[in-house]
Amino acid sequence: MEFKSRQWFGATVRSDGEHILACAPLYQWSTPEFSDRETVGTCYLKKGGKIVEYSPCRRKSHKPSGQGFCQAGFSANFVKNEKNRVVVGGPGSFYWQGQLISDDISEVLSRVNNLYITPYGNQLSTTEGSPLFDDSYLGYSLAVGDFDGDGQDDYLTGVPRGHKVVGYVTIFNGRNMESMANFTGTQMAAYFGHSVATADINNDGHLDVFAGAPLFMSRTSDDKLRELGQVSVYLGLAGFSFQQPVHLNGFEAYARFGSAIASLGDLDLDGYNDIAISAPYGGADEKGLVYVYNGQASGIGLVASQVLQGQWASTSTLSPSFGYSLQGATDIDQNGYPDLIVGVFGADKAVLYRARPVISTNLTLEINPQVLNLEDKTCQLPGTTTAVTCFKVKYCVQAKARYIKGLVELNVQVDVQLDWLKHKGTKRAQFLLNKTSKHTSNITVLLTNEPNCQQLEAFVIDDSNFRDKITPLSVFLDYRIDYDSAEDSTGLIPVLTQLSPTNASRQAHILLNCGDDNICKPDLRLTVKSDKKQMNIGDEHPLTLDVVAENLGEGAYEAELHVYIPPQADFIGTVRKEGQPRLSCAYRRENQTREVVCDLGNPMKSGTSLSTSLRFGVHHLSDQDTQVKFDLQIHSSNEFNGSSDLVSSITKLAVLARMEIRSASVPTQVILPIANWKPKDPPVTEDDIGPMVQHIYELRNNGPSVISKAVIDIHWPSSFSNGSLLYITAFDHEGNIQCRANTQINPLNLTSPRVESNDTVPGGGDNRGEARTRTRRDVTDKSADAAALRVILDCDTALCLQIKCEVGRLERGQRAIVLIKSRLAVSTFLKTETQNGLYSVVSSASFNVTEMPYKQLVTELPYNSTTTSTIVESLLTGQQLPVPAWIIALAILAGLLALALLIFIMYKCGFFKRSRPPQEDHEKEQLQPPESGEGNAET
Repeated sequence: MEFKSRQWFGATVRSDGEHILACAPLYQWSTPEFSDRETVGTCYLKKGGKIVEYSPCRRKSHKPSGQGFCQAGFSANFVKNEKNRVVVGGPGSFYWQGQLISDDISEVLSRVNNLYITPYGNQLSTTEGSPLFDDSYLGYSLAVGDFDGDGQDDYLTGVPRGHKVVGYVTIFNGRNMESMANFTGTQMAAYFGHSVATADINNDGHLDVFAGAPLFMSRTSDDKLRELGQVSVYLGLAGFSFQQPVHLNGFEAYARFGSAIASLGDLDLDGYNDIAISAPYGGADEKGLVYVYNGQASGIGLVASQVLQGQWASTSTLSPSFGYSLQGATDIDQNGYPDLIVGVFGADKAVLYRARPVISTNLTLEINPQVLNLEDKTCQLPGTTTAVTCFKVKYCVQAKARYIKGLVELNVQVDVQLDWLKHKGTKRAQFLLNKTSKHTSNITVLLTNEPNCQQLEAFVIDDSNFRDKITPLSVFLDYRIDYDSAEDSTGLIPVLTQLSPTNASRQAHILLNCGDDNICKPDLRLTVKSDKKQMNIGDEHPLTLDVVAENLGEGAYEAELHVYIPPQADFIGTVRKEGQPRLSCAYRRENQTREVVCDLGNPMKSGTSLSTSLRFGVHHLSDQDTQVKFDLQIHSSNEFNGSSDLVSSITKLAVLARMEIRSASVPTQVILPIANWKPKDPPVTEDDIGPMVQHIYELRNNGPSVISKAVIDIHWPSSFSNGSLLYITAFDHEGNIQCRANTQINPLNLTSPRVESNDTVPGGGDNRGEARTRTRRDVTDKSADAAALRVILDCDTALCLQIKCEVGRLERGQRAIVLIKSRLAVSTFLKTETQNGLYSVVSSASFNVTEMPYKQLVTELPYNSTTTSTIVESLLTGQQLPVPAWIIALAILAGLLALALLIFIMYKCGFFKRSRPPQEDHEKEQLQPPESGEGNAET
């Protein structure tokens, strides 16, 4: 029986151009054998006029542990492999572990029948995992793409509640549904993997991964944690690997940035794919926003190039959720540009955004001549006999647009300004036509990339009216396009690509003293010295270039030092040194070229020698780099000898990973016998063996370089004197490390005590700390005797087992820790031959780095070893244990309280009161009775 009410039909809709798939993930059904409704989900596949149902999770037997709550169709997509396939996500399968199911489209279409359960022979699906994966929601989101370069589409799916609710995204092989790679979130309950998408955003031939976490929390400007949302971008590399993620954070609290992600294709036809990310509850009145980010060679642009806003208001019960779903990369109106569909769930609408045609423009601006000789006055001002120095300004504007049909004219207004960096009243040049420093003209440009050029004549005013002959005379051009003039037949108005220049500028220089030929021929020299001939990969200290620029010839105009920055470096700034003039240096970026440009003077006069120090950070090193190379050159606008020779500074790269292995024992000493402890045979709990002893080993990379793999070998003393010594109960790990022993751990299956603490002795006594303190004092008093009598229990005197730990990638400052939990076998030390002794139980560990990512540079792999020991002291048989310190302290306190009480009682009884003897005569008289008849003699 089927139940189709509230089945969410249409929650997932996909098309590959030939087929349409529409799904109802909350579709329910039941069988006569099982009357309970099962939310298995179903989809309908359409090809031409044929429609078939596709419900891969319907089974005769349903239960939560199987596919009874599969919800097939919660996500879906089409796959282009050797055979076209369809794939659906069922996040409810196997106690909500989740599942992906893929079938051959031709088989789905051909095996249609009237039966509810249809078997498919070529089905691929993920299988049930261990209970640790319950409630993970694999298949919550889904995208496809060829990640490993085998020509077959693979499956990218989000698991937003996996990995202890942190969430992760995984890639499954398109051939066999085996997991190939995982991307794990960084914050619990951020719902990382809620949305996923794929696109080659930087056009390097490798697919990139996008994963949304709409509940991600980060700090806002008021330093408070807010739920802003986040999208992580993993750029693909050769060899099926990925760069560290770039994070795009949301802007508004509770807007759910990253709820939906869609690849848009190349919107602006710049050669890089673009991406759309929604925040369905952002914007004014929570109407929803969709952000468009452009791709570029370095990855994704960090600032949205366009923001689409929802137009529907919230109701009393439901937000419009503009951007709840997105679908792009399809040219719906057939104008050559991909369009975008935005789902508005709360308003029950879908909005089509048609991509506007993109116009790209190019500007050229020329000044002839570029060096103005004020003595060469070959022009005459109109209407006067005044001779002036003239020059020509020529500009060209060209425009083109793909997929625009017909001969389309573009109206452009062009403004040209002379000496535009000068304030009004100090300008040194004007146009001959209007004797002003600004010229405006309206031209028509065809969208055929044919340039429209104009030439204007200008002159330099009388040099007696200005003093500045050093500063270049700058000409600036900008333009405005009337886009309405290029509106197409459907009403779409074109838009200018962001890569098109919006203005242009050029400079002319006033000629100074350059010899009899009036032609300046500089002799530019350049030397450079690096403060580092060799640099370790991962070293965070900057690199400094000391540069000396000289001109041994005539003046060099617009002389600049150009330092071309390699991909591995970033410019920090100049270093001010005493005695050096401070040069003006600026960072520039044109297309893919990054450089530092320093002004050397205009002109750079003959005999000038300038020095500067430039500091760079070297942080973007790849595993294949062997050196960092800076190229430097001096450029000037002089026609002859305008540039110096190109010089290079090369810093060799080296590998250095300072590995450190440290160890500790917790506790460091154990005193036997233990109060209130009795052996049990056979033991049931860990306390029946003896007190806990933990040995901790930490492998730390102090850098600066990275290691790929390392192995730690631990030798553990497990048996002594025909008995157990340190009985291992468990391992704990921290970091990228996995350990295994060459024998079974905890073979007796002992259970842990209900309350376990490092400071409590098994057996109920709490005198362990006192015993340890007394022992330390005694050992200090007789350390020489103890050292002489101590028995070393290591692998030479005891039987050891071996523990092998494999350590993964460790970057600078990262560590891997293994904590070995064990119990000291007390019964072994109660034997006659082991009583009354002092023992040192020693474990040892050695590590070897087996692989580093810098195969071309590695000369020697690090290794080292260490040991840790636990002191065990067995007291003489029958020796009375000392009175614990806490009992002594309590007795002293009780005595003091009793003394204070006795003093108080005596005080109340007047014990401390007494009469003092009189000190004055009148006091004595008061103490004597008066005699008869004499008492009032003087009255």
